[in-house]
Amino acid sequence: MKKTTRYLVALCISAIIAALVLQAYWIVNYYRVIRSTFEKEVNLAMEDAVKKEFNDRCDTIERHIFMTLMDTTEFTLTNQYDLKRKTTLLKITDRHNTKDQSYLHTDSIGLQKAEDNFGYRTKMARFLAQEIRISELEGHFVFYHTQKLGDYVEVQTKEYDFDTARLRPILKRLLAERGISVSFLFLLRTNDSTYNKSHFDPALLANYPVITKAFVTFKKSEKDHYVRAMFNNPFSYIIARMGSLFAGSVVLILGIAFCLFYLLRSLYREKRLSAIKNDFISNITHEFKTPIATVSAAIEALTSFDVLDDHDKVKKYLNHSKNELNRLSGLVDKILNISLYENQQFDLKVEQLNVNQIINALLSEAVLASQRPIEHTYLNNSGTTTIYADKLYFQHTIINVVDNAIKYSVSNPKILVECAIHENYLVIMVEDNGTGISPVHLPFVFEKFYRVPTKDHHIKGHGLGLSYVKSIIEKHQGWCKIESEIGKGCKLYLAWPI
Repeated sequence: MKKTTRYLVALCISAIIAALVLQAYWIVNYYRVIRSTFEKEVNLAMEDAVKKEFNDRCDTIERHIFMTLMDTTEFTLTNQYDLKRKTTLLKITDRHNTKDQSYLHTDSIGLQKAEDNFGYRTKMARFLAQEIRISELEGHFVFYHTQKLGDYVEVQTKEYDFDTARLRPILKRLLAERGISVSFLFLLRTNDSTYNKSHFDPALLANYPVITKAFVTFKKSEKDHYVRAMFNNPFSYIIARMGSLFAGSVVLILGIAFCLFYLLRSLYREKRLSAIKNDFISNITHEFKTPIATVSAAIEALTSFDVLDDHDKVKKYLNHSKNELNRLSGLVDKILNISLYENQQFDLKVEQLNVNQIINALLSEAVLASQRPIEHTYLNNSGTTTIYADKLYFQHTIINVVDNAIKYSVSNPKILVECAIHENYLVIMVEDNGTGISPVHLPFVFEKFYRVPTKDHHIKGHGLGLSYVKSIIEKHQGWCKIESEIGKGCKLYLAWPI
């Protein structure tokens, strides 16, 4: 790879990494902003919920006081105008103890005596209940207007004391109005601070990372004077708030990461292909030079050593030259065919073929052509003997596979060819007892020019055979695969549609 190209690649990678870092930094900071907003929202909701719970308590107690004051069997309500103070004097008397009385001065005009006694008493009772709420309940201190009324107010304030069971639905509703559905628990404390943020146990924060500030409960008991809300991790809420922005950022990051991965993978692939092609060019150059040199030597001998007068030598040299030229022509044709197969620029002449006849004939030819004794077996367990394929290309695939099985087998090659049916395909399996292929190299054996780079695969070749086979199989809408282990030979499967 040239230096300029390396610099360009380094610049692209740096730019992509910088974009990833900036995008990640933006997401993290936006996440923190949304989390901070979440903490503010839950604190506001908690503050409103505590106030609402307290107001509900006051409303309930006020209503009960009003109903009690309206009971004519318990209290007598009267009023008179105080000339000295120029105010209306309200008097509450216990029916069962007339000495138990209390008074309240008011400037309210609406409490003048009404024509019907019920309307008058209703106004008096409602006004007194409201006054008790404002001056005592909301002031968190109960006076004793009459012993009986004071006792009743005291009992009511204790019965309707602060309770998280009433606070929970209020807080849930207020959180829902803010679009928050994160689960929470309440934390009650006797001593706390509404000004400072308390320090919590790390184990507690691990389960509840967001805890609101403390709010006064005004509880009558000697404990649980402060309440906080503890929330589980708000990750789902934050992600929902970030919405399409977060999704877009994630997609962008994944896209950039994929581009970086694809760039590096492509560079690695090109580098590997370049090495494979260089090896192929070296091998093919040697293959081309050998017949050319042989033919050149034969021609030189015919023209330089008066060989033309010797017909036997002339015939010998010419036959030798012819064979070498045929070999050279066959090699060129194979390379050109590979190019055509890759571009799908060849046509098939499909016809009905007898698989048994063709394979048996090809195995016999391979045995005769080999200089080593070959033990071969052919089995057809498929139940069929015919397929529809191009005869020439079908023969080429079988020849290439059988040739590889012989070349890479040990001193006494054993070849098994077996046919079987698998999902509407006639699968022809060719097994040998050769050196085998490492799993690391198996994914690449069907690539053009690829040769297994080990000492066991020193057999002369160009890495074209299996690529040639795969092109033909795929053109027939079939498939091929290979299985192998080091030292246990190979199994190559050729699947032809039936």
